[in-house]
Amino acid sequence: MGLLRWLLGRRGNTEQRRQEQKSAREVRGTNAVTSADADSRKQKPAIPSTRGSRAVEPVFKIPPHRRELLFISDADPPISTALMSLVMTADGSLEQSTDDPSTIYVKLPVNHNRPGDIVPKMGYFPSYARMTPEQRWLYLSWLRDVTAPIDIGYVFVYYYGLERHLVHGDFEGAIEEILLLRKHHNQGSFNAYSSAALVHSCLMRKRADVLMRLYQEHGLDYFENSSLLLLHAQGLDLTPDMLLRLVLITQIEGVTKKYVKENIDLFRESLMAILHEDFGRDSYPFAGKYDMSKVKGISYAIFANISLAPEVRTPALPNLLHHKPFVDEVGSFFRRVHEETKRRKAAARKAARLSSGDPIPKLTDE
Repeated sequence: MGLLRWLLGRRGNTEQRRQEQKSAREVRGTNAVTSADADSRKQKPAIPSTRGSRAVEPVFKIPPHRRELLFISDADPPISTALMSLVMTADGSLEQSTDDPSTIYVKLPVNHNRPGDIVPKMGYFPSYARMTPEQRWLYLSWLRDVTAPIDIGYVFVYYYGLERHLVHGDFEGAIEEILLLRKHHNQGSFNAYSSAALVHSCLMRKRADVLMRLYQEHGLDYFENSSLLLLHAQGLDLTPDMLLRLVLITQIEGVTKKYVKENIDLFRESLMAILHEDFGRDSYPFAGKYDMSKVKGISYAIFANISLAPEVRTPALPNLLHHKPFVDEVGSFFRRVHEETKRRKAAARKAARLSSGDPIPKLTDE
């Protein structure tokens, strides 16, 4: 029973199997999905090598929308299982290549796991090619329902392919799958990588609408330089929620993050009051305010998939968080909010003391 039938989730007679084999042959001859060509296309499911008892092999009923997000190749798998491996060029020579870690090479064996079988845990920098045959069985079975608990390494292998879609493929489909994974696989490293990828891909795709939906409907708590760049490019101002995130990631003289966190509701009230006092609205004017050509670019890793081109994975983006005019301006604003918060807190304490008849002690920031 081949992967094509597993992915399609069908059982059929001999004629159906012949049609499937014919379809599989039609996609043969295509190249492996490596860093050079996975950016431009997806290959259709093909048939892998399998072992084990065919009588008990289950059908991998992978949902159609998920199947479309998989990168599957019937080309020869990489010669090395290392992160950097050798691939055969058209003239028969070998050259070094960074293989896409999510690519399902159908020529690699898949061993059926029976109840009680011990499958080794995934190591660092996981990939489908580096899995054992037993791990591949577990991974392909898990793709049927990615909400099921599993070692985070398998989640990353699937996620690597979704990152590629964020950049070059089905953006909307990848967004929904990543949100599903984040909901059911709460792990620090995965949360950090996926948060950065979601925001930066919105920047690359110029999809401020998706970014706003991520913040408003899905509680995304990632707010970094890329968020500012997208808002600036799209002509959008900073909302109160964004300002609250910004004050907690920026080093501002005279503003204590611990104090802000401990008095977050009062800080928000003060922030809203000063926004209305200064600008007459519930947002901070930001759109088109800075000349990005004068903002120094800083390179840093955005995506986890090492097969993405360096200019995509580690671009040199203008960094507003290190741009003195921006830092000075928001710093002055937040210091005023901080002082207003202290004033309101003191007034509330004084009112409480007066109502109770107790003496009023000297107040401090603490």
